Amino acid sequence: MPSYHWKPISIQEGTILRAIAILAIIFHNYLHWVSDLPGENEFTFRPERIQAFMQGLQHTPWDAVRLFASYFGHYGVQIFFFLSGYGLAVKYLPHQLPSWWSFQKKRWKSFFPAVGVAAVGYLIFESIRLGWYHVLTGEGVNLIRQILGVSNFIPDNIYHPIGPWWFISVILQFYLVVPFIFKGIQRYGNILVYGLILSSFLMKWALAPMLDQWFELNINHTILGHLDICVLGIWFAQRKYVSLSPLVIGTAGILFYLGNVHALAWKISGVSVVLFVLPAMRIASEKILQHQRASRVFLYIGNLSMYLFLCNGYLRHPLIDYAQREANWWTSIWTCLLFLAVTILWGMGLRKMQFLIFQSRTPQGINRQS
Repeated sequence: MPSYHWKPISIQEGTILRAIAILAIIFHNYLHWVSDLPGENEFTFRPERIQAFMQGLQHTPWDAVRLFASYFGHYGVQIFFFLSGYGLAVKYLPHQLPSWWSFQKKRWKSFFPAVGVAAVGYLIFESIRLGWYHVLTGEGVNLIRQILGVSNFIPDNIYHPIGPWWFISVILQFYLVVPFIFKGIQRYGNILVYGLILSSFLMKWALAPMLDQWFELNINHTILGHLDICVLGIWFAQRKYVSLSPLVIGTAGILFYLGNVHALAWKISGVSVVLFVLPAMRIASEKILQHQRASRVFLYIGNLSMYLFLCNGYLRHPLIDYAQREANWWTSIWTCLLFLAVTILWGMGLRKMQFLIFQSRTPQGINRQS
């Protein structure tokens, strides 16, 4: 097996990677609600989840799509963390860094308009479904805290009202610290990069139990739980060429496997899955770009990825209720595909709404570089 020769990610390739990642996330966010089994080792680790996954494949192989999406689909989020670090490093590290405040204003200007229109979309959708009074009185304050990025520090607010919006808090935390990371890298070089990755591992091992016990705070609901992946993206962005040997990729694959059965290995599974899966994703993206129709579809989805991410969490009902009642593999698949179509249409509407309100270019993905 030859080494994988890593080269800089082009804009088009990055868009394809975002498309693949957001599709994995959407399928996961829908299909893991159909049944409690097998679950996923996303924020907490339980070895019985991989056992339930394997038993599901053995006893109901026709349900493989749901099982794979439910158990593995959340790793699409790790791809976005990697691309976020990569994209920001490509834009800022080669140049004179802006002030911390200027950096924050630029990121907020790019990020919050999309979040705002998605929140309006949520209020419209849920008000039609449940009534505006119920939505505003029941979830209004929670929604504001999710928008502001403070909900992850409030246990009952993390996934309410919109489950996937835990990501907003984490990415805003990353924006707060990344200017300091960049300044440190410009001064100390790779020593800081390696130190941050190692520190992230150590914090997951030593700090995570204390945060959980003292503050009921899961470290994976903060940037501390994902800093290693973001910094890994920064490391790759600094290099025009990296040779990933079969030993490196194979070791990453072994560590990823162990992360499904052992709690200690699970703590580094984010980095291991990126190193193991991303080369294959890049090869797939190159193949997609060679086909005109396929590339158009994936480029469109990738450019729409921010809106798809922001709205898919609240569009699951009432389709998911029907899928849960029917509880068979075929219903899971066709309702998920219908859910994807609805999400894309709704995302298109959100992007159009943002353009009409702000009369400006809309962001092209979660890790937009400008």
